[in-house]
Order: sequence, then C-alpha cells, then structure tokens
Amino acid sequence: MERTLAEEEYKQHLNKARKLLYDYLPLRDEQWEVFKQGFKIRKYHKGDFILNEGETERFLSIVISGCTRHYIMVKGEEKSFDFSFQHEFNCSYSSFIQQEPSRFFIQALDDCVLASIHYDFLQQLYQHYPESNKFGRTAVEQYYIWREQREISLMTDSAQERYLRLMEKYPIYLEQVPLKHLASYLNIKPESLSRIRKKLFEER
Repeated sequence: MERTLAEEEYKQHLNKARKLLYDYLPLRDEQWEVFKQGFKIRKYHKGDFILNEGETERFLSIVISGCTRHYIMVKGEEKSFDFSFQHEFNCSYSSFIQQEPSRFFIQALDDCVLASIHYDFLQQLYQHYPESNKFGRTAVEQYYIWREQREISLMTDSAQERYLRLMEKYPIYLEQVPLKHLASYLNIKPESLSRIRKKLFEER
C-alpha cells in the first residue's frame, strides 16, 4: 500500500532524486522542471507490496531510502532472487519494457521511498529529450549485467563465496535482510547460511 507524504517531505525526496540521477540525466533547470512532472515519490512501510505478481509494472524507480526484495512463488514457497538497496534501480524490467503482467512480487523489506517515473511519461521524454535515453538504457544495462553475473556465480561459486561477495558489496544494507530471504537469494537453506556465518565468525 502506497503511503501519503507531506508536501515538504515530497520536495526533499524529489531533490534527492535529481542528485542521484544527475550522472544519467544532467538536465538543466528548465529541463528538470519538465522532467520532474513525470516523477512520483512513493513511500511504503515495511512489508508493503510495491508490485504483485500479475500486475503490470508501470514505473521505473530508484530507491531513495530503504530496500526491497523481488521474489516468486514456487510450489507454495517464496523464492527471493533479487534485492534493490538504497540508490539502486527497482523495477520488474520485462514487465515494464513489454507492459505485460509481472511474474514476481516486489515487497518493501524496510520502510522505503522510491522516486518513480511512469512508463508513458518516459516514452514522451525519449521523443522530446534524446539525452533521457541514457536513463532508461543505464537501468536496463545494470539489470542485464547483474543477471549474467548472478547466473554464472550460481554455477561456479560455492554458497560461502556467494555470501562473501554479497557482504563485500552490501556490508551495511544486508543487516536489513532477514536470514530466510538472504538464504533464499543464495539458493541455500537458512540453516546452511547459519553454519556459513558461524564458520566465518570462528575464523576471524
């Protein structure tokens, strides 16, 4: 469930979004005035669903604060396969690009704020502001790089190696992720992850 923001809080998050996006969208002030009209600041509480399976993804978002998890249901069991942490893109990309129903859920793992741009508005930007193409292209490129790296890692790395790599990349943010979701992401059982953590702790 999307939450309501006070006007001042909305403006603050919008300004943060502009700073975060500057590398992709170095827009002049007059261009930003047009661009921000298509932006929506969305706030969610821990446990809220940002996108449900079967819904069409209408937004390409960047996480201003908090984190989300992406998961599918397999024989009644939740299988987490991605997280979006602070300052990362958050989207069901295939659903967004094709404007077809998503095959997975996106849930807020913590209270989070997303800066989101609607699909229709982004298409208009592409037509009128060619420089905005870099924004959409960068999001998709990051996704496919991540996907390739993850698929190779699942085939070649041990569970401990995958865990250590994740810890190196997200040492602070992973504290927000419950053990069962992290284990699911690593494609192991929670008890296996507990043993890995215990082993690493003893080796310090």
